Amino acid sequence: MDKTSAASSVPSPNRIARARSDKRHSMTERKAYKRALSEEEFGRLFAECRTPFVRIANSYVHDRAVAEDLVNDSFVRLWEKRSEILTDSFESYVFHTVVRKCLDHLKSEKTQSQIRQHIGQSRYRMLAYEINSLESSDPGRLYESEVERLIQEAVDRMPARTREIFLAHRMENKTYQEIAETYGIPVRRVTAEIQSALRFLRHALKDYLPAVLLAALFLR
Repeated sequence: MDKTSAASSVPSPNRIARARSDKRHSMTERKAYKRALSEEEFGRLFAECRTPFVRIANSYVHDRAVAEDLVNDSFVRLWEKRSEILTDSFESYVFHTVVRKCLDHLKSEKTQSQIRQHIGQSRYRMLAYEINSLESSDPGRLYESEVERLIQEAVDRMPARTREIFLAHRMENKTYQEIAETYGIPVRRVTAEIQSALRFLRHALKDYLPAVLLAALFLR
């Protein structure tokens, strides 16, 4: 290749700058995702997520009434800010808000307990632990870990053979035929055991996880 053709194949600084600008613009568009929240979708979200979010909040604040207030306030904030929110998951947005409100509540309670000195040292240490736990956690991963814990507990309660077949299919990616050969059973028995496992999970988790999340986890 001669010098002239080599030079012409090198992109100009302007082309490089435009390419970088286009890439940044594309990334910004993907991150700044915004969609309208309808009243119908808000109602569905509230009905499906309120109960599990209250349980999670209560595990930190240890007061059911307070947990309900924090979750309700989080949904109110979602509705009031619905036209300003940039998110691809309103469930995640509400959960993050609940975590922040739990953290604010615990900090306030910790301060009050220090001032009044009416709460024992064990309660104070528990508050400090819960605050540190929330401050150091990623809300998204926290939500995922809660989901994983609930699923694991449900799987552990399955009948032994059902659990083994379910895990072989879902975790080891074995086909029905491979599982049948491993356990020396007909393929139709494998099908029945996996269907039984899915019914077990849906029943065990119906009060904890939104229906849309259950569908994404077990029906795909």
